[in-house]
This record gives sequence, structure tokens and C-alpha cells, in this order.
Amino acid sequence: MPSGTRLDHWSAKFYTFFKRYDEAIAVLAGIVRKDPRDKAAWSTLGWLYGQQKDLPAAAAALERAVALDAGDYAAHFNLGFVYQELGRGDAAIREFDETIRLKPTEDRAWYGRGLIHLNRRDFDRAIPDLKQAAKLQPFNPYAGYYLAVAYQLSGQFERAVKEYKRIKGFDPKIAAQTARDIGYTDPEPR
Repeated sequence: MPSGTRLDHWSAKFYTFFKRYDEAIAVLAGIVRKDPRDKAAWSTLGWLYGQQKDLPAAAAALERAVALDAGDYAAHFNLGFVYQELGRGDAAIREFDETIRLKPTEDRAWYGRGLIHLNRRDFDRAIPDLKQAAKLQPFNPYAGYYLAVAYQLSGQFERAVKEYKRIKGFDPKIAAQTARDIGYTDPEPR
């Protein structure tokens, strides 16, 4: 059990549930003032700061969380996401790598890492990551969209079209955007 009182942690959860983030943050800040080793409080603080778009505070809290519990894949993922938002791609990749090491089925880590590689035009790394994200979460149209874009940008137009057709089977809106962005005119639009 985290070292803050159960009531403190439940209060923070209550406030978070009702999106009363400032109050949740105040409770959690009180917990970590009393016990700076409360990893659950640091992790939740990081997530809450991220929700409020205070990315430097989110990064600092999540860095504390992973320092206290290197095996917390969710804290590593959230830290990777925050680093990605801060434009710290290499640091984000390290956190996504650790997330994947700890939980290979965490599709969001594969997706985040794939997007960084795609933005760097490193298709040899982006495509496998995005393929894995789409495999783990087959109805995530965004993983499919970016995979199709990566294929198209890397000169693999037929694979881009194949991915478009897969997306079309469950999300026509994102499929239409995919077709436009890869330069494909579907002879059989829905």
C-alpha cells in the first residue's frame, strides 16, 4: 500500500474521477511532502500535471515515480508521452523502450515510438513499430493511418493501399483521410 493514508489516496481518486484536478493535486502534494517515497502519489501527480498540460511538472513527478519503481510500466509510458510532447524524442524513445521491455503488449508505447521515428523519416524503425501497434490494437485507426503514411513515404504504395483497405473495414472516416493523404483514389468508395 502507498504510504499516504488510505483516505488521502481515496480522496485524490475521488477528485480525479470528477476531474477536480487541482484538489487531487493538492492532496497528492500533501502525501509526497509527508513521504517523498510514495511512488503511487508521484505517478498520479505526473499524470494529473499532464492532464493540465503542465508538462515540466509532469515530467518531474514521473521521473520521481520511475526512480522509486523502475518496474512501473505505466509511469514509464506516461513519462515517454510527456517527453514526446516536450520534443525530447530520444528521452521518449528510452521510456517507450522500457515500457515495451516491461509490458510488450502496451500498444501505445509502440505507437509513440513509431511516431517519433516517422517524424524523423526513419521508416526502417517507424514501420515495424506502427505495424506492432496496429497488430496489438487492430481497431486503432490512427496506428493504421500512420502506418499507411509511412509506407507511402517510403515508396511502398501497395502496402499503403492495403493498410487503407484494412482501416476502411472499421473506420470509414479515418480511411477517407488515409486515402487522401497517401494519394489513393478508391474505385469502390463506401
